[in-house]
Amino acid sequence: MKKDLEIEEVSGVYIAFLPNRDNWSVYIINNRKEPLETVIVNASGEGKLEGKEKQTATLRFLLNDIPAESVKPFELMMPDSFKLSHRYWVSYYIGNRIFDKKFVYTPDMYDEDLQDLPVFGSPGILLT
Repeated sequence: MKKDLEIEEVSGVYIAFLPNRDNWSVYIINNRKEPLETVIVNASGEGKLEGKEKQTATLRFLLNDIPAESVKPFELMMPDSFKLSHRYWVSYYIGNRIFDKKFVYTPDMYDEDLQDLPVFGSPGILLT
């Protein structure tokens, strides 16, 4: 049963957005010393575009395993998508323990200065 699952606090795992020519690439970062196993990301977005409420489809990405201290791309975003809020539910295992975290992007993050992301050696947006 759900009450029997112990979901532990997430640390060392992040979502990053990096500009890539005409669009943006979305990455998951594993900054931990152990691999992430059976990684699943649910992505959805919502907000107003041109004065109308919009909601994206929920996309599910099975990323399998992500080695320790590595990154993996999983989605491309068009610049107009940054006008919407986005939610990324990330679930994974380390050994027999399950981890789950929601990362949220809000449109005001796009207007802020991009921060240097040392893992990539370039600027981007980091969700922690």
